[in-house]
Amino acid sequence: MKKKIMVDMDDVMCGGGFLGLINEFLGTNYTEEDVEGYYMQNLMPEDKRELFLDYLLQKNFYDYCHIYPHSQKVLKELQEEYEVFIGTAYILAKREKESGVILLNKYNFLQEHFPFINPENYVFVCNKEILSCYAKIDDRLENLKRAKRKLLYTAYHNKDLESDYLENQGIERVDNWLEVKSKLLKKTF
Repeated sequence: MKKKIMVDMDDVMCGGGFLGLINEFLGTNYTEEDVEGYYMQNLMPEDKRELFLDYLLQKNFYDYCHIYPHSQKVLKELQEEYEVFIGTAYILAKREKESGVILLNKYNFLQEHFPFINPENYVFVCNKEILSCYAKIDDRLENLKRAKRKLLYTAYHNKDLESDYLENQGIERVDNWLEVKSKLLKKTF
């Protein structure tokens, strides 16, 4: 029986969609370096945030995403040794009833760009702590709980976490998919 691993989608397999929509909505050219903290919507004036959520729900922010280099190839290789699950959240706070469209957009994106992953292994969940598996790859610390191997994928909001802190938590940092491969697979490209 293969060991199970959970891979987050946003800011791990792909990125840029949310910020792309913010820039389109505001007519700006923000980059991830402009974001302080986790929530990108903090880039905009508070009085525009609700209007932005209306805008976001009318768009497919995966049309604005880019796939991270080597993610497809490494995920294919990981499937040879592990049972790979995609664990991804889709609910917008304060917009729960309208968030189903995001779930559909995520599903379609995975089907188009990662068709080799069985859709039965898509787990749409906000509280990833309920998932217990051998390894988790995520950009948020709280999502790494209940895994033997915890790989924190470097993202704009976690890049300043000290390596000593991560090491004390039993967390390994990975900056890209080649590093994921080197930590979880024995063979190389």
